[in-house]
Amino acid sequence: MAKRFCPICRKEVEEKVTRETDNGKEVVTKSCPECGFVFIKYKVGVGVLTFMNEPVPEYPKRKMKLF
Repeated sequence: MAKRFCPICRKEVEEKVTRETDNGKEVVTKSCPECGFVFIKYKVGVGVLTFMNEPVPEYPKRKMKLF
């Protein structure tokens, strides 16, 4: 586990990790165990959904250009 500074509690806390399943993909949430502030939430193999309680916009996947 990692320690993070919680902007709501104003102290360093050990992050709480929860794992759920959503449409066959595992969703991992790392949050503050005291106030519930979400540091990051992401789907394994897909990417970040929420960072510091703010939703991350979804960008269309771009094709890689090969020389």
